[in-house]
This record gives sequence, structure tokens and C-alpha cells, in this order.
Amino acid sequence: VSDEDRADMFNFYITKSASNFGLSSTRPIYERAISALPDTEAKEMCLKFADMEKRLGEIDRARAIYGHASQFCDPRTNADFWARWEQFEVQHGNEDTFKEMLR
Repeated sequence: VSDEDRADMFNFYITKSASNFGLSSTRPIYERAISALPDTEAKEMCLKFADMEKRLGEIDRARAIYGHASQFCDPRTNADFWARWEQFEVQHGNEDTFKEMLR
């Protein structure tokens, strides 16, 4: 698969896996996509992955995904990512998790 089609291929694979085997079956696909895609596309994949975990009620998993993505999301150029993580912590976190996000 060509580099420019990889993200689309992973999204298609995730959709098919979720419809046939349930949302939790997509975890290994998300993990593989995040490691295989360039940072900009990996960021988008992390946001989708965190949203999926949040829908499943896996708040700690979603928080860990945000933490992983923060390693390659510069706050100066990825304000949308940081705003979504902040919103997540306001909804689901506490003072400690919010402070951890700010680090």
C-alpha cells in the first residue's frame, strides 16, 4: 500500500473489524496504525482511538492514548489535540490528571 493510502486503508480495516467483530477488536489495528503512520496521521488515529475507548467506558485507556500522542504533538502546532485532551480531562479527570496533562 502506498504511503498516501495507508491512513485510508487502516480506517477501512478498522471499520470492517468493528462491524464484524465489535469495537474492542479494533485495538490492535489502531496500535499498528499509530506505529506505522507519520506523526500527523498518527495524531488523528490516536484521537479516534481515544474516542473509541471513551465510548467503551475505558477512561484510563483513553487517557494513556492521549499521553502517548502528546509525545509527538507540539502544543504550538497542534492546539486542536491539546484542546480535546483538556476537554477530556475536564469531563473525566480530576485535579491530578489535569495537572499531569499540563506537564
